[in-house]
Amino acid sequence: MKARCRIALVLSSLLMTTCQTMPDSYTAQFQREGEPPAYIDGHADGCRSGLSAAGNPYVQATKDPTRFAQDSMYAQGWNDGFSICKEWYKPF
Repeated sequence: MKARCRIALVLSSLLMTTCQTMPDSYTAQFQREGEPPAYIDGHADGCRSGLSAAGNPYVQATKDPTRFAQDSMYAQGWNDGFSICKEWYKPF
């Protein structure tokens, strides 16, 4: 029984760490690829929102409505990030 609890604790810790850092890893990747800062910001916010919408309780949805309405690069990044991260996260 103790072994099962330890395994569950380790797996849940890994899952929380992975899900929380996913938007940040995308940010670093897009910076290396030369994406515009507005797209990167939108993608990170959209990814957090997608993870939250998929049921991840450790990530809070984020969206800047004014920027989304006025900045097409932010909106495109947000939509891309939301779609990718919502599909990626599958709760147990």
